[in-house]
Amino acid sequence: MKRFLTVLLVLLVPVAIFAQGRRGDESGLLKGFGLSDAQVAQVTQIENATREVAKADMTHIRLVNAQIQEALLPASPDLQAINALIDKKAQLRAEIQKSLLSARVQLTKLMGADNFAKYRRFVMGPMRNGARGMRRPWMEGGMPPAPMMQGGPAPQD
Repeated sequence: MKRFLTVLLVLLVPVAIFAQGRRGDESGLLKGFGLSDAQVAQVTQIENATREVAKADMTHIRLVNAQIQEALLPASPDLQAINALIDKKAQLRAEIQKSLLSARVQLTKLMGADNFAKYRRFVMGPMRNGARGMRRPWMEGGMPPAPMMQGGPAPQD
């Protein structure tokens, strides 16, 4: 048990340091744009509020998806009820998009268009290459490979 706790501690400490370092890098980047501490706090507040709204709406979307699956269980499902759930899901997606665009406009006004573009690349960098770190250049603005556009199998690397 002692070894397990020691190993766990050794593994968690670098993760905690990395997580704190990332926020520090972000703050340094924002200050490099010439933003004051109050403006950096405002950027952080906008990010957090947007993240919470999106998180709540995504949770509701998952619930609606479950309700749709449940409504499809009977031999003759009620299509009107399913259509109402699909409309609700679309409304939730619209709310997420509105929230993201509102945050984008606020952040662009706060830090300027050029700085916002740099900031967005910094924040989105880890997500751009996917969960496994695979490089997919077509996701960065290029065209996807032909088989993916035609619905065929993805090319093997």
